[in-house]
Amino acid sequence: MRPMHRGLGIGVVAIATLLMMEPAPARACPNCKEALSAQPGNETLLADGFNWSILVMLGVPIGLLSVGGLAVRRAVRLGVLPEM
Repeated sequence: MRPMHRGLGIGVVAIATLLMMEPAPARACPNCKEALSAQPGNETLLADGFNWSILVMLGVPIGLLSVGGLAVRRAVRLGVLPEM
């Protein structure tokens, strides 16, 4: 077998194996957050916690990429890195 065909065969087997090992879907209630936010009392604090956790999870990667981009830009301007 030629090397290209061998690599293709290995790829097909790997993809077939991954498709057979597909995990079962998780059973979750998407309305839990909304049901808790409609409750009076401390239950609304849990819904607020869900909202803040989502915002933090979205904000941290954006912040890291921004700081990294600014660091690279500054290094290029100072001549530490060659121009791109």
